[in-house]
Amino acid sequence: MRGLQLLYLPPFSIVSRFFLTSALFGLLGALLGLYGTVADRFSLPALVHIYTLGFMAMTMLGALFQMLPVVAGAVIERSLLVATYTHISLVLGVLTFVTGLFSGEKYTLVTGTSLMFLALVPTASLMLFKLMRIESHTPTSGGMRYALLSLLIGVLLGSLEVFNLSGYANLSYSWLLKAHLTVMLFGWVGILVASVAFQVIEMFFVTPSYPRTYARLFPPAVLLSILVASLKDVWLLKVPLSVLFISFALITFSRLRDRRRKIPDPLISLWYVSMGFLIASSLLYPFAGGGATFLLFLFTFGSFAQSVIFAMMYRIIPFLVWIHLSNRGVPNAPTMHEVINPKRVWAHFYLHLTSVFLFLVPFFTGIKVLWLFCSLAYAVSFAFLFFNLSSGVLLYLRKAGWQGASPQ
Repeated sequence: MRGLQLLYLPPFSIVSRFFLTSALFGLLGALLGLYGTVADRFSLPALVHIYTLGFMAMTMLGALFQMLPVVAGAVIERSLLVATYTHISLVLGVLTFVTGLFSGEKYTLVTGTSLMFLALVPTASLMLFKLMRIESHTPTSGGMRYALLSLLIGVLLGSLEVFNLSGYANLSYSWLLKAHLTVMLFGWVGILVASVAFQVIEMFFVTPSYPRTYARLFPPAVLLSILVASLKDVWLLKVPLSVLFISFALITFSRLRDRRRKIPDPLISLWYVSMGFLIASSLLYPFAGGGATFLLFLFTFGSFAQSVIFAMMYRIIPFLVWIHLSNRGVPNAPTMHEVINPKRVWAHFYLHLTSVFLFLVPFFTGIKVLWLFCSLAYAVSFAFLFFNLSSGVLLYLRKAGWQGASPQ
């Protein structure tokens, strides 16, 4: 495909292990929400971080191990070893960190924070170093640099926040919390999603390209807007950040609308839903100081990221199965639609919408028992995601094993 450097494809096991683990963390988060509802022991910080770290960061780092060499030409030597270290340390870090948040045990929380730091900082620094060595950048590779820089800043702020809360530092907790939240959500997640979209929307869905100047200036403009929003907790200072992401969502809408192939596609539907949630969360952000508005902001932003991640997972796994099997010379390699049947992706799309609806009903009505159905719906959604992804991975293992070689 145009713009991809397929000679640098990393082993298939790298991406698959991150994606399958992230689906399991999503399921674990849904079960944690279910337990919190039944036992009346709900922990918002634990639930937020199991999704942002266990599901979102796990997926995004796994995707970057593929995208850096294939999309940006930034090759990571001994990628399997680096990915294995990152995956194991991230799993241990997330489990320990979330346990500390849920239990309130200070030493568990500090241990989890230290593990998360060791999981994310070396890998993000290595990826950023590889990207900085590239002589010429596309909007996608350039944006990845800003996203990884945001991740490093966000991890530092989050670590300071935990050590401050545990009594090991004496800093402004309120400022650290808001700065950490803004950098991680809009800087790390937002910039990375936009940077990837600048290439994959046109390439996968045959749409007009994003305005090149806009795509190049978007990441630094977001970082500058984050800095402005962090100066003081005033809604007016947060407006530029909201405007930037609303503009990205509207341009993405227009690109998808003007695509050449006007056939129904669950991945395009997921992108549409995602951009709708991005607009909603951007409108809420300036006024999300706390309470119900803050919770609704977190939900809409999380639904934006979750919808994009679903769409990318359902594109990346079939693509990797097809290209790896083709490169290995496997006869009758399955097409991308044969790896994961589009009917199953459509089914998951509707499950996803049902989960969203079942969150909004108790949120606005206040009927607590409905949170049970919401948690169950999310659990079914993530279990079905794991089933779909694992079926693609198992298909690869079966097809690749015909040569008697050990498939990576």
